[in-house]
Amino acid sequence: MAQLPKHVIIEEQGLRDGLQTETTIVPTEMKLQMLKSLVESGLRRIQVCSFVNPKLVPQMADAEELCKQLPSLFPEQHDVLFSALTLNTKGVERAYKAGLKHISVSLSASDTHSRKNTGKSLAEARAEFKEMVNIALDAGLQVRGGIQSAFGCRYEGHISEDIVLDLVKHHLAAGVHEIGLADSTGMGNPVAVRRVMTEIVQLANGKPVILHQHDTENKGLANLYAALEAGVSIFDTAFGGLGGCPFIKGATGNIATEDTAHLLHQMGIATGIDVKRVAAVSSEFAQFLKKPLPGKMYSIVQRDDIRW
Repeated sequence: MAQLPKHVIIEEQGLRDGLQTETTIVPTEMKLQMLKSLVESGLRRIQVCSFVNPKLVPQMADAEELCKQLPSLFPEQHDVLFSALTLNTKGVERAYKAGLKHISVSLSASDTHSRKNTGKSLAEARAEFKEMVNIALDAGLQVRGGIQSAFGCRYEGHISEDIVLDLVKHHLAAGVHEIGLADSTGMGNPVAVRRVMTEIVQLANGKPVILHQHDTENKGLANLYAALEAGVSIFDTAFGGLGGCPFIKGATGNIATEDTAHLLHQMGIATGIDVKRVAAVSSEFAQFLKKPLPGKMYSIVQRDDIRW
């Protein structure tokens, strides 16, 4: 069996990916309170928003206001990495002006999804990607280069691994500090994930490699294990299993933060995360939405009559 890491870093994406498809607008103050609770739970990487067109993603209309509050809300939390997703040059500039030091610059491996998500072909997105990275690097930002729909597309079906690996090389050549692969549709499987992520870890040559997974086909945690075997030790999750892309048919949420941390802890892998405190955030948000969330552990760990 492959040597598994002793510690895994989890990037919380509930406030961005988790909220972007919710139709009930979440007040900025509530987002800030959730953010505070998530930091107190031990999370040290949090994607707080995306700088996108608020007409298309209304939940992100307060991105600047949210980021403006971070210094006063966390004056001593210098060990927390706050980040945002950007999909075009305007988004990069907005993130920089909002005071962020880290951004995720992302494009899709699927031409069809790229057109639906950004209005650009894959070829056009590749060209703009380099411009976005250059702007970010000139501004002194840390950049994560992302590849969406890396394991399949609901419009095109199978995505060639050659396309994905070529995009990884493209991102590295542009000068990104990290590489992130997203199974945006949840179509990945453990064999494919292990094979592709092993190659990407080698290509990255020491730069951090991150896996972002949607649990649409209920394979998210199995794919996480395969990625662990491939040498990946940073994963994106969302509290309560929230999430989904507005421009992907049938998209559902990410693997849940508390479910992921609980599994890793059972396997003897440290995360620094208090599962019960994250679960409390999920439970409170489920009450706000007046509906259950996709995650499993948040309802279990809140009970005092059972052991977990």
